[in-house]
Formats: sequence, structure tokens, C-alpha cells
Amino acid sequence: MTVKSQLVPFFFPILQKGFAQKIQVGCSIKELLSDRFGLSAEYIENRIQTIFLDGKPVDDMDTAIVRDGTTLALSSAMPGVLGATLRRGGYYSRMRSQITHVEKAELPRRTDGQIIVKLFNLTIRELGPMFLERGIWVDADDLREFFRNQSHELGEGCVEATVDGSNVDMGKIPSWDFTAKRVYLQLQTA
Repeated sequence: MTVKSQLVPFFFPILQKGFAQKIQVGCSIKELLSDRFGLSAEYIENRIQTIFLDGKPVDDMDTAIVRDGTTLALSSAMPGVLGATLRRGGYYSRMRSQITHVEKAELPRRTDGQIIVKLFNLTIRELGPMFLERGIWVDADDLREFFRNQSHELGEGCVEATVDGSNVDMGKIPSWDFTAKRVYLQLQTA
């Protein structure tokens, strides 16, 4: 899709719900963020303050391994006591030792796989446009529902839409019958 730049934030709820990325699994979270996603060491260290791997908080990005089917949630600093407790390597992190991610002894081999990424807080605004521009895989039912709920905004802000290489009238997108379970969504701005 090619959309007006002001329409990009309308897609942020998809990023919070979760989207798939096809990657090489078997690497550490730090490798994934820097090598695959292209994030700077400074951004990783200073902006991504809370990380969940399959629902468990992560303190050590170098030892936490991304496996096929993993769900990875990224957030900037969250407010309050909960945020301080969940913050990566924070003072209160020892209070959650029972739920903190601990890596299994065996390391998986590197292979092609897929993970689910969820973005929260400032990471949605800061990383969301990059993911949308590169392309994300979204559950077809979720995307269909999203298009139905945003049909007015899409009608005004979408410049062009293509499905399987063919131009599509934006008025038809909210009722489009996707044939696959997951749809590849890529945004460009006009």
C-alpha cells in the first residue's frame, strides 16, 4: 500500500497486537535487533528497556535465544513500580526472579523460521514505520477487521493498493477475501 504519511500511525494497533517476521532463528535477541533489524547499539541499550521473550522478562539479550515460533515484545521504559520491576537489568529485577527468562542449556541451530514481534510504548512510534516499510506478516482475519474499522481513514489516506501485484480499488479492501491465513503488508508513504 502507498499511503499519505499521516496515515502510518493508524497501523500501529497491528504492531501492538503482533506481527510475524521471517528471520533466521537460533540467534540471540541482541543479534536479532542489531543484525537483522538494523538497530544501533545505542538504541538497543538506551531505548529498549523492557523485553519479553514468550511472556517472560529478559535481562540478558546476549544469552536469550530466539527460536522458531517465539513471541518477542519490545518496549521503552514503562512508568511506575511495574515498569521499574520489569525493566531490563533494573534494580527491582530481582523481585521477578521466578518469572525471568532463563535460557535452556542447549543452543538451537540457526535455521529459517518465523517469530511474532509486538511493539509497545515509544517503540511503536520509533520502530513501527520501519517495520511497516520493510513489510510484516499479519493474520488475515486481523487485517480484514482492521481495514473494516479504518475504512474511512484508508479511503482518504491511501494513494494506491495492490494485492498479488494487481491494483485494487481501496473501497474493496475492507471486504477483501484473503486466501491465505497470513498476509504480507508493506507500506510506502507518498
